[in-house]
Amino acid sequence: MEKITVAKEIGTDVNQVEITSLNHIRGQKKVTDLLKVNLDAFFQSRQNGSLGVFGPCLLCGYSGTGKTLVAKALHAELGNLDLIETNGEMLSSSGELTSILLSATENSTLFIDECQGMNPRSQHILLTALSEKVIYVPKRGNSKNKRVIPLENFTLIMATTHEYFLQEALRNRMRIYARFEYYSLEDLVEIIRQRTFSLKWDIQSEQVLIEIAKRSKKTPRIALNRNLQQCWNVASAKGKNIISMNDVQEAFKLIQIDELGLDELERNYLRILNENGPAPLNVISSKLALPTQTIKGVLEPYLLQENLIQKNKCSHRELTSLGKDHIQNCQL
Repeated sequence: MEKITVAKEIGTDVNQVEITSLNHIRGQKKVTDLLKVNLDAFFQSRQNGSLGVFGPCLLCGYSGTGKTLVAKALHAELGNLDLIETNGEMLSSSGELTSILLSATENSTLFIDECQGMNPRSQHILLTALSEKVIYVPKRGNSKNKRVIPLENFTLIMATTHEYFLQEALRNRMRIYARFEYYSLEDLVEIIRQRTFSLKWDIQSEQVLIEIAKRSKKTPRIALNRNLQQCWNVASAKGKNIISMNDVQEAFKLIQIDELGLDELERNYLRILNENGPAPLNVISSKLALPTQTIKGVLEPYLLQENLIQKNKCSHRELTSLGKDHIQNCQL
């Protein structure tokens, strides 16, 4: 009898893998433990005949730490049929938010990413929807008289990098408050290993996984979407289904990412301080040709956290010994 060989289907994109359970989430144990307890309590109450809803839930923490992934895993765990995804900026129009709330059913999960982008009026509408389970709509031609429209028991999950931009009353309506932290190197290695296994990408050695993880700024999004994908693209361009250490080194040289995960812009920031000594933010802003808010909100948080820079008594930025060693010895 002729032997039939089934070719394994190899993925091409890191986002082809769908997470459908909290058990698939690596790291963030405090978050997943909290959510699992609340899920168990919700399903237990359903068995006892309760018509309550899960949450509402607020996921907060650094960008790229997996809040959206966890939100989708929660949706899958709840077994809801309809996932409504939006973000705070899109809900700046109260009409858009009203339309979404009216369309949501008890089988809907409403996920609002970057919810701090909602304006005060939209936040107030959402607060009323949560606290009163109704929405007030002005009658046509008369803004003083309003119709009261009841809402169904939809599930609300919100994610934010700046929870204190939300109104205090809205924050306090969140029954589940989960805070995400940066990931350990070990957890990132396992996340990358898990994704390569799911995509059927072969890895030459354990050191390949470690090197990809080390340059990920402690966040899975960078580890997978930028680093792993680029390493695979380099290997794939050579007609290979295995990522070698040479592919990794070539990939990071192409995208100019150093051993700490810093890009060229971040290294330019460090070079300015290395060449000029302590400098005020406006001087750095001028030399980099970037707004001060971008520098404060995008470049500096990771550099400060990793102790590459610090602020002196005058709030001038200066290199630490670690930052000086890195920028003076960095090679790509």
